[in-house]
Amino acid sequence: MHGEPVDPRAENAAPVVLVYPYGIVVDQNGRRFFDEGGGLVHETWEWFARKIHFETPGGRAYAILDSRLFDIASFERAIRSEVPPHRADTLDELARLIGVDASRLAETVANHNAAAIGDPARFDATRCDGLAASSALRPPKSNWARAIVKPPFLAYPLIGAVAYTFGGVATNAKAEVLGRDGPLAGLYAAGEMTGHFYGTAPNAVAVLRALVFGRIAGLEAVSYLEDTVADRT
Repeated sequence: MHGEPVDPRAENAAPVVLVYPYGIVVDQNGRRFFDEGGGLVHETWEWFARKIHFETPGGRAYAILDSRLFDIASFERAIRSEVPPHRADTLDELARLIGVDASRLAETVANHNAAAIGDPARFDATRCDGLAASSALRPPKSNWARAIVKPPFLAYPLIGAVAYTFGGVATNAKAEVLGRDGPLAGLYAAGEMTGHFYGTAPNAVAVLRALVFGRIAGLEAVSYLEDTVADRT
């Protein structure tokens, strides 16, 4: 499946929240469980969503950020949820709002902040900025490691949603559907019914793939019909 981290409170379609690299993510026990800065968001959201869905208590997590999120140019483009984040002036109050143990959340944020030893002026949301936490932090944070210190503090609840599956019918380079003994005469397929990728979904390639093999399938189908008509006459 292709998984996406979405806001379970939202009712609009595909309410992804993709600002998690710029803060930390905790589970319902208030603990971090993955490297939020492990890569650009389209490189991490797949396994992040799966990790939430399959490995975290209750299948839910929380992106914890401070108000410096609002300083990131066009940050709104990375949030499709129609519901605003939980917001509080203290971490204790934020923990109460999201139902996470306040002392554990405070400890997790304190550990992260102590490890965020790089120069915050190096922070650059547009690329992997190398602003890593110290090696003492586990799990690590490889980029965008700034201390969470500026209220109001924000929290987005997240679940791992299934956007689409990777499975589908097998095809060859001619877009012919393959059976156990080879191509099935006159049967062609393209698009999502032929499955997608394995393990992750590279960004911005699904439509191109459908376009290329859709054209091939159409040309092959016309050729097949022309040959069939010619054989009958």
